[in-house]
Amino acid sequence: MNLRVSSGVLRGRYIKVPDTGLRPTEEKVRSAFFNTLFSMIEFENRNFLDIFSGSGIFAFEAISRGFSKSFSIEANSKAASNIRKSAEELGIKNQVNVINGDAFSLSFASLNEKFNTIFLDPPYILGDKMPDLLDEIIDSGIVGEVCVIVVEGNAETPWQKAGWSSKTKKFGGTCLTIFYNWE
Repeated sequence: MNLRVSSGVLRGRYIKVPDTGLRPTEEKVRSAFFNTLFSMIEFENRNFLDIFSGSGIFAFEAISRGFSKSFSIEANSKAASNIRKSAEELGIKNQVNVINGDAFSLSFASLNEKFNTIFLDPPYILGDKMPDLLDEIIDSGIVGEVCVIVVEGNAETPWQKAGWSSKTKKFGGTCLTIFYNWE
């Protein structure tokens, strides 16, 4: 399977995605995500964190659209290796950091970065574990002063935290729950 970068300096470039059993997000949902994000924050000189990265396409879209750095966390070793290979082929390997690890056991503080956008695209069966993972992310100290956290799932992610607001966007059977830390 091939996925296309839909916008930015890498627009129209394709990445190859080997059969890993992972579910890539549709291009129309990725585009809507970044268009929504663009209406909320500036991309330049910001860091992007992609958790449950799969193909890495969100990390590549982030760099293509102006983010300075992107980190991809992916438990599947074949998928993580492919993200590294794709970043090199796209000429952005110095801007994309790949961590082959499980998001549920990773010490987020060890990333030593602040992130302005955090995107989580877990297997839908793990949706009920997202509120606890969001708490862990917040408590780790990696959240930037201005931050948007988005969880993709088949239903809205129920999570409440003081200082965070939310909104939801639906695309057929896909739901993006968008959390942001300003009024």
